[in-house]
Amino acid sequence: MRVAILWCAFFFNSDVDALSSRAVEVGRVVDGDTVVLTSGEIVRLAGINTPERETDQKAAEPLADAAHDTLVETLSKGDIFLEEAPDKKDRYGRTLAYLFLEDGSSVQEVLIREGLASVVAIAPNDRYLDRFALAEDAARESGAGIWSIPYFDVVGADQIRGGFQFILDKFTALKLGPKWFRFSVRDDLDVLIRRADWEASFAYPPGVLEQSEVAVRGWISKKKSKGVLVISHPFMLERCVVETRRLCPAP
Repeated sequence: MRVAILWCAFFFNSDVDALSSRAVEVGRVVDGDTVVLTSGEIVRLAGINTPERETDQKAAEPLADAAHDTLVETLSKGDIFLEEAPDKKDRYGRTLAYLFLEDGSSVQEVLIREGLASVVAIAPNDRYLDRFALAEDAARESGAGIWSIPYFDVVGADQIRGGFQFILDKFTALKLGPKWFRFSVRDDLDVLIRRADWEASFAYPPGVLEQSEVAVRGWISKKKSKGVLVISHPFMLERCVVETRRLCPAP
């Protein structure tokens, strides 16, 4: 009876999709964006990225422990509900999902507002993108968390270190292939976008980006001396001539 009452109250207080949602119990918090349920299912929180914790190969990023601890505290406040993302699994087999508290508040949004997570959009998992983006705007404007730490600054493509970064630079060349579009920043960075993703989601022709100042975000892999960033959603690429919010500088 209690579960049924909680279930009804939860959906009354939220805009969550009931058909793809369920009550869950979290057994362990791995880091700021990954948890393990008591069932053993590993869940990656969709729509955000948090600083990486220490591994055998890498030191912890700033605020990694704060993101972990805040997620632990948030999840301890009551019953947890999970809504699976449209694309339900990542390449590691983890469940991609949105987590909510009993009152309908978003767990991801808590981390974003505290400046302990940045927003990511990987098609087709963008259901809560608008509200997440507004939360990030507020965090950035107030200098919360990552938005006041130099490690997470928006930098030029010549300062790529690998991993998740924010980059502000100018596309100097583009190549439009049959399957992929490649936008290059000198010899420092290639941004790759599938033609199919572009045609499905981007509202302008790719040619307008040549010699344009842009801001991009995402996971950058380094191949020799060049970085490679794959993007599937327009949120991850800002045209600074058109968009002056977020990563692009104010006019």
